Amino acid sequence: MKLFIGINVFLILGAGLLPASAQIRPIDEGEHPCIESWWTVFDDPLLDSLESLGLQRNLDLQIMLARVEEARARIRLAQSHQYPSIHLNPYFASQSLSPNRPTTTAMEEGRELQRFSLQTYQVPLDLSYELDLWQRIKRQVKGETHLKEATEAEMQAVALSLSSEIARFYFLLRTVDAEQAVVQRGISLRDSTLKIAEARYAAGLVSHMDVQRAETEVANAMVQLEELNRSRKEMELSLAVLLGINPADISIEKGQLPLMLPRIPVPAEAELALNRPDLRQAERMLASTNSQVAVQKAARLPRLHLLGSAGFLSREVSQVFSSTSGTYLLGASISLPLFEGFRNQSQIAIAQRQVEMAESGFQQHYLTALREVKSAVDNLEVLSRQVQVQQQALQSAQTTRLYARELYIKGLTSFLEAIDAERTALELERQAVNLKGQQVLYTLALIKASGGKIRN
Repeated sequence: MKLFIGINVFLILGAGLLPASAQIRPIDEGEHPCIESWWTVFDDPLLDSLESLGLQRNLDLQIMLARVEEARARIRLAQSHQYPSIHLNPYFASQSLSPNRPTTTAMEEGRELQRFSLQTYQVPLDLSYELDLWQRIKRQVKGETHLKEATEAEMQAVALSLSSEIARFYFLLRTVDAEQAVVQRGISLRDSTLKIAEARYAAGLVSHMDVQRAETEVANAMVQLEELNRSRKEMELSLAVLLGINPADISIEKGQLPLMLPRIPVPAEAELALNRPDLRQAERMLASTNSQVAVQKAARLPRLHLLGSAGFLSREVSQVFSSTSGTYLLGASISLPLFEGFRNQSQIAIAQRQVEMAESGFQQHYLTALREVKSAVDNLEVLSRQVQVQQQALQSAQTTRLYARELYIKGLTSFLEAIDAERTALELERQAVNLKGQQVLYTLALIKASGGKIRN
């Protein structure tokens, strides 16, 4: 008798889409995705704590962790076929044979068979072992190992993407904070301009239209501030989902954009395949598909199994374990697939096509990596030039605003000219903030495109 056993591995996650009070299993230190803490280059303790929280609680990482554990279990399942299968199969049967049973011997006329009872007690130990002559099992284990490595690389890619998104939303918040500060200063300036207009109207120097226009400008600035408040709240809610916490519980204190941006070395093309986890994943998937081709080719070759069974067989329970009840069976079997409806050829063709797809997938990922690096570098260069030109325009606008304000106080220019100078300066100040925010975002993009490896 031959019998094969498998290993069933179940991975149960206790976290789901539950209320805020529900607990999510934190990722242990040994399970933590192996990515560098690249965000520390910004020297922002709050960002550091948010990144740590996200890497511990994010639900996408929880899913990837389960997939990694599943891949490891599949390796153990494939390895189990390298060992013999041994089963203990105690057996008892009681059989009663009918007097009307057929018989091969001639019966005397008038003679009848008697009912006959038969009891069987058997305690066999069955063994089966497949000799891996063509390394089919070994290659299957190798293929599952490559899949496990690809899954681990995918988890690192998810972790890198997650940490990049946390930083991106964090610095978007800081950009909004800076814009709010600019708009708040603009409201203060317009409040003072409104007071000047009211004073000049009370003195009979201008019409009430100047006062109404000044009130309109204050109201417009307040509307802009509320819009920024709404945008900030939306970003906080998005950040809460990334962190794996209840959106109702998040509140990020106001802060500033970094004064100086870190200098990120541009990786060489040859480094990308080593640095980027998505490229490592694609390369491991290619290796796995190559192993599957070898496995499918080996399936066409003969399989040799060693069989064995030893135990006790008796018709009486009291004699089951006596020396005279001992029994054994030794043997071998060979299986050679002669014709299976061309299934083996089709399986090999499928595996070969999967290799071609994996090769194309790797090339596509590599070209995407080159494009992302080039795009981030080019955008940072363009933004650097934009910032220089914009700073000149901003200085000029701020000087014009002060000059126009003095002229309006002295009654040497109209309110429209004064408020237009204020609008222009305010718009350029907000533009400066947005350009600085874009520089931060493209710095993040370069870090992500480099695979999070930012140290020489």
